[in-house]
Amino acid sequence: MSISINTSFLPFKLDLKEKKPVRMDIEVINRYDKPKKVILELLASSQIGFNKTSATKEKYEIGLLEPGQSKNIKIDIFPKNFAIKREEVISITATEITIEDSGYSFPSKKFKKNVGLEIK
Repeated sequence: MSISINTSFLPFKLDLKEKKPVRMDIEVINRYDKPKKVILELLASSQIGFNKTSATKEKYEIGLLEPGQSKNIKIDIFPKNFAIKREEVISITATEITIEDSGYSFPSKKFKKNVGLEIK
């Protein structure tokens, strides 16, 4: 049992000539048999940034996911002004928050995925 992270890019590559962003779709799925609260953190390399602010870090409070439930997040990825042609890595970390019957919650597990985005 775990938290699954699925990703896709549209288009598949970031073209420096077009000056258009790439949309990254992230799907987070609760594969446990109990509800889990999830926090998603994204970290980009120095060559790319999220949304129009070109921030290299983003954090999403997904909230409570029921067993088998999924949540989709769409984020735009922009090249920075000094970006060069190469593959850049985006690190995605889903932190599982365990909620006990008493109401006490604590981070219990982290699930990490690294995805590459080619800049051409």
